[in-house]
Amino acid sequence: MLWAIAFATPFFVFFGWLSDRIGRKWIMLAGMLLGVILYRPIFSTFLKDTRSGNYENKLVIEKYNLLSRTAQLYKRPKDSLITKEVIISYSNGLVEKTKFTDTVIWREQKFEPKRKIISSQKTLPGNTYWKFVMLVFILILFVTMVYGLIAAFLVEIFPTKIRYTSMSLPYHIGNGVFGGLVPFIGLLLTTSFPDDALVGLWYPIGIAALCFIIGAVYLSNKIDENVDD
Repeated sequence: MLWAIAFATPFFVFFGWLSDRIGRKWIMLAGMLLGVILYRPIFSTFLKDTRSGNYENKLVIEKYNLLSRTAQLYKRPKDSLITKEVIISYSNGLVEKTKFTDTVIWREQKFEPKRKIISSQKTLPGNTYWKFVMLVFILILFVTMVYGLIAAFLVEIFPTKIRYTSMSLPYHIGNGVFGGLVPFIGLLLTTSFPDDALVGLWYPIGIAALCFIIGAVYLSNKIDENVDD
């Protein structure tokens, strides 16, 4: 993530500079359109390349915290806690490490484990790691195409006597309302349609598509030469 941010950040300046020369409308709309087209393919790649079920496992290592296994070691009729770590290496170089606890419950002369996952971690192979850096870079690039020039764009479309209110209102509605609802609506879609792991993406895709259509029809690409009017 940090590598992708470092590589993409200069493009905020680049697209701002470019928009001063060719106009702001089509750079912004291009960023929205690319997001509409590529969001699902990019996130599908993230999902596919980190799903361990797609690869054969080469080695499974299990580690136990034996000191906590009092019920099993001494056969005492009491509950006990077993901490376990499982490390799995896959054929593509993916390494999956999971830590969990088994609460071993003594009930009617037998043990019944009750499992709780503590942590789950995946280590990507080198080629997949840099592939993901590039994909995140592309996602941030779409952002730079809009946010690199949004301030100048908003200043230019409103006259000075109403500029503060006119800029503030749509900006905060866009970020606070439409942007703020992304987690809620994304989670709602995920729970409503659990068969599609990426169904939550349809909300930001839909908003970006709507903005693209409205912007293409109603916005002007003219650069305001006098922002003091």
